[in-house]
Amino acid sequence: MRDTPSKRIAIVGPGALGCLLATALCRTEREIWVLDHDSRRAALLQHSGLTLERAGRLDHFPVQVTADAKLIGPVPLVFLCVKSPALRRTLPTLLPLLTKKSLLLAWQNGIGHLPVLSGAKLPCTVVLAVTSLGANLVGPGRVRFGGKGATSLGFLGAASQDAKSALQEVAELFRMAGLEARVETNILAQVWNKLLVNVGINALTAIHDCENGELLRNGETLAVLRAAVLEAASIAQAKGISIDPDPVERTMAVCQATSTNISSMLQDVRGKRKTEIEGINGAVLEEATRLGISVPVNAALFASIQGLEKGYLSK
Repeated sequence: MRDTPSKRIAIVGPGALGCLLATALCRTEREIWVLDHDSRRAALLQHSGLTLERAGRLDHFPVQVTADAKLIGPVPLVFLCVKSPALRRTLPTLLPLLTKKSLLLAWQNGIGHLPVLSGAKLPCTVVLAVTSLGANLVGPGRVRFGGKGATSLGFLGAASQDAKSALQEVAELFRMAGLEARVETNILAQVWNKLLVNVGINALTAIHDCENGELLRNGETLAVLRAAVLEAASIAQAKGISIDPDPVERTMAVCQATSTNISSMLQDVRGKRKTEIEGINGAVLEEATRLGISVPVNAALFASIQGLEKGYLSK
């Protein structure tokens, strides 16, 4: 028997993070639905379910998967796990899921998604989710756990008291699923702290085709990492955003903690997909241009990834 809509969670996008979150939430008493834009893959996952690889163990999770949001219907909680380049075309397809009481949790990297979400005039309350969880997609519906990490949740704009209470319940739901989560009053600071980490890691791992930890073992890449992060930090400071006092050290610590992880940008390059470079280093470059600040290292990283994308997307 199908659960009531109030117990249903929709996860949009069966990528690495979407699959990881779906498998974790399967441990709760909620009914998990995955929305996929690809109807053929949706049919495959509906039949085969999701598989989690962790510490040499394989766990299988049956879930409901569809390419039609109308089949899911309005739900109180939607996890938007598509990459930022797909955001504009994805948002209109979510309307059957959303009501004024829904929470939409947006999991995109960088800051390029913020104006898109703000300008979308969605009927729900939008929450920004910032996580350091690691995940690698090794096949359709098959995700490899890439490392533990905390998740911060906070509202993109104003929120009602009901929405605030609902978000606290979401944090508790995460804890029930074995995930660390907390609600932040200043989520923008966490968004920028995560951006600085992405600025230092993602493009470099994609350019050098290496795991995160390799960046720390190469003097040249480590120097570029430092410079890129410090450039982006100068933009945050110019905008009056309160970031961690030592963003370079924090980025290096993330590299170490996720040393064997394959960054999402490297996964995209290997899969010959469009990356989130515009929302990460590209967004830093855009903000720097607006403020009249020079960020040559971020500009070079942005150009390098664009060159890689052009090489395979134009074929």
